Amino acid sequence: PPARQVAAARRAPSVIRPAPDGARPFSYPLLVQPVLDASCVSCHSGPTPDGGVDLTGRPDGHYTASYNALAPRVPYTAWGAPEGNWEPLAPPDKFGARASAFLTQLRAGHEGVVLDDEAWERLYTWADANALFYGTFEPADQLRQQAGERIAGPALE
Repeated sequence: PPARQVAAARRAPSVIRPAPDGARPFSYPLLVQPVLDASCVSCHSGPTPDGGVDLTGRPDGHYTASYNALAPRVPYTAWGAPEGNWEPLAPPDKFGARASAFLTQLRAGHEGVVLDDEAWERLYTWADANALFYGTFEPADQLRQQAGERIAGPALE
């Protein structure tokens, strides 16, 4: 047994809350883009966005400009170039929100940006879910999600 009781056992259970809008089914345009629109696009948009980083929801290929700019700043695998079909052990703090250069920059107070708890939850949910964009493999639903529309969750059989 552990030498001492873990912190979670010393308090009442947490109340389960629904995930933020855009988490079920997953949708980057509904989960993340509203945070960027409220806090980032005033500087990171237009013909010459600050730092050359466009954080708008403008379609850009199969995704959006903001996704294409931010996804590479969220590490979500240690594969790099895998040898065989295996995933190496995931070292702590090397993946997701805690290892994200983008979120580290925001936590450090980038240009005085202040986010509320809901905005942080949305960004952490995205990063910790492997920086997904779509919540579906259906091409027609992906187009709808890219346009910011809600889609139904998968049918349960």
